Amino acid sequence: QGGGILATKGLLLSLDLCHRHALEVFLKEFDAKPEELHGYFCDRDSSIEAAVYLLAAWSRGEELKRGRVPCSTFFWEVDEQLLGVINLRHYLTPELREHGGHIGYAVAPSCRRKGVAKAMLSAVLEECRSRSLSRVLLTCDGENRASSRTIEVNGGVLEREAWVEARRHTQRWYWIDL
Repeated sequence: QGGGILATKGLLLSLDLCHRHALEVFLKEFDAKPEELHGYFCDRDSSIEAAVYLLAAWSRGEELKRGRVPCSTFFWEVDEQLLGVINLRHYLTPELREHGGHIGYAVAPSCRRKGVAKAMLSAVLEECRSRSLSRVLLTCDGENRASSRTIEVNGGVLEREAWVEARRHTQRWYWIDL
């Protein structure tokens, strides 16, 4: 299948000013369902300059909103297009243990089912190892079978599945040992 080729020739990178147009195109893919954009926490109306600044600051633990932890945000790029975004939270708070985990990600709707999430998660797990994390937590909607499969293929072991009243859906908690 050609989908795997799309994923394997990708590159995990930090956002830079040269990605202005690619970021606009990527974010536009989520206009119909903005709630599906996980892993990118900049204001959608922010300039590229503001986004680049904030993402770098957050990775250093600076400019964080109350309750947020230092995090690194990466994009999956293929042929100068941003196909996915993935966010690595450097440590867990009690809130993140329940909702969010260490890693959150989203793939542009036009690029789903092509191996992007699998490749992107695999690449960020290498980043986790370089940060000396021994295990990471990922959560996903219990109905999101694609995300469950992506996590499981990357070594995720289901810890539990439960109804989360505040979010009005079933959630799954997975751990990946590194």
